[in-house]
Amino acid sequence: MGKYFGTDGIRGRANETLTASIAYRIGRFIGQYPKTNQKILLATDTRISKDFFTSAIASGVLSSGSNLHLLGISTTPSVSYLVTHLKFDYGIMISASHNPYYDNGIKIFGPDGKKIDEKLEDLIETYIDRIEDDLPKAKTDKVGCALYHSRYKSEYSAFLRSKAIQGIEKFKILVDCANGSAYQIAPTLLRSLGIDATCINVNPTGYNINENCGSTHIENLKEILKTENYDAAFAFDGDADRCLILTKSGRLVDGDGIIYLAALAMRDEGELNGETVVLTVMSNIGLKKALTSENIAYREVGVGDRNVQLELEKYKLSIGGEQSGHIIFYDDLDTGDGILTMIKILNIMASTNLTLDQLIERLKIYPQKLINVKTHNKQKIMNDEIIIDKINEVSNKLGDDGRLLVRPSGTEELVRVMVEAKTIEECEKYCQEIVDLIESRN
Repeated sequence: MGKYFGTDGIRGRANETLTASIAYRIGRFIGQYPKTNQKILLATDTRISKDFFTSAIASGVLSSGSNLHLLGISTTPSVSYLVTHLKFDYGIMISASHNPYYDNGIKIFGPDGKKIDEKLEDLIETYIDRIEDDLPKAKTDKVGCALYHSRYKSEYSAFLRSKAIQGIEKFKILVDCANGSAYQIAPTLLRSLGIDATCINVNPTGYNINENCGSTHIENLKEILKTENYDAAFAFDGDADRCLILTKSGRLVDGDGIIYLAALAMRDEGELNGETVVLTVMSNIGLKKALTSENIAYREVGVGDRNVQLELEKYKLSIGGEQSGHIIFYDDLDTGDGILTMIKILNIMASTNLTLDQLIERLKIYPQKLINVKTHNKQKIMNDEIIIDKINEVSNKLGDDGRLLVRPSGTEELVRVMVEAKTIEECEKYCQEIVDLIESRN
């Protein structure tokens, strides 16, 4: 990770750590690299700061001599898809994903629909920190134009519709759009597929994105499922690149469960390349044991969708993802897509004629406890020898029937402590021991 770029673009408190001047310089650099007169696509989620970040990036892009095509409010995966489908030079998404409304972020996609590589990120960071704005500025008829193309979203919706199979129209589902990017696209798509869908949190104010809703507050969907009859419930995050699911009975199907269901279905259809999936270090030990029992191999990478994507690309594999619900169906799209994930799971339910509870029944997930610890210096904590010794001690006690993972957040000044064990009591005990030590050494 660099000074500005984390595991998922640049992210920070809007107009504090992530400022209009940083956004302007990103636009300036991208607008002329490696050439001018480029086509650049830009979309946002629903948070209040979207307009001034759009204006700042637009000023940079246009003054560098490239054209900016404004998609309006749309999802992160729609940008990835449209960049390649419509042959843009870059795609930019203004979103802080699952973060509160007062944060924002900037994600950049290359012409291949993949997030830009670290080399280009380093070049952008160097330019952001330069005192002088020494890049050439476009003049006279070379200045770029801003163009509005909200209709492009219909092409993305057509792509999603093409992934649905006959039979999913029989389901009644509940969908939480998090007052974010999916608030228009998801309901419209579901109506076009003939699905009986109740879509909630589809009234964004600019301030209520992810607020007590979406994939970070899935407990709200559980309450609705107790009183109303749905086949499944789906929850997206603010930019709709993640999806978490609840079964009819209220069981959570997170990213691990989604990978398990999709991998089995793809294997049975002969569509699971290498009969191998990509997981991250956060994936539950129960998933790994379940995959092994099904003779499906897995490759493990660090947290972050870029790491998953690179591993899928390197080994030409079909599916990978994170426990958070960020799942990449690599044969369809280069990035995670919450709406696509929803369609894939509905397809499995339709083709097997089984309920989601029946499909997920065999996956035994180990109890897990995760605590985020605020720190003043996460790298100092990670290099503290007393903490390292304690981590090794707990890991040895857990043995093969559990695990401990302590890692710094890629986007915030946090250290994440996660314990898996046979019982929730063990999880809580060992997790709290590590947390208490970190706080005492902070």
